[in-house]
Amino acid sequence: MGRNTEKVDATLARAAASNYWTEAEAQAVLEAYEASGLSVAEFARRHGLGPQRLRWWKKRRAEEAGPALSFIPVHVAAPPSPEAQRAAGTVSMEVLLARGRRIRVEPGFDADALGRLVRALEEAC
Repeated sequence: MGRNTEKVDATLARAAASNYWTEAEAQAVLEAYEASGLSVAEFARRHGLGPQRLRWWKKRRAEEAGPALSFIPVHVAAPPSPEAQRAAGTVSMEVLLARGRRIRVEPGFDADALGRLVRALEEAC
């Protein structure tokens, strides 16, 4: 731990003395800041850094990271067979009328209303 702490301290000292941070220095400063648990202002004050620069690098890193992407496992199944659909009551019916017109009827339809609709359409033709 001692050697790593010395390295971080040296990086922080170079960053405080410089008007320019390399990507590596900025990354080291941000890691030290995050590990400190301090506010940006307090961390910057303790290490002689400009809080605005620290905030700028934080924002830049956040923008570069973008939203986290992840994959979700998916199981693709074959559609149910017509027999399984009929058993589940999910099959629609189609009524073929004169002149090739069709009426598609979903499960739970009103048979009386369908009969009236078919008669009305057939009489109109």
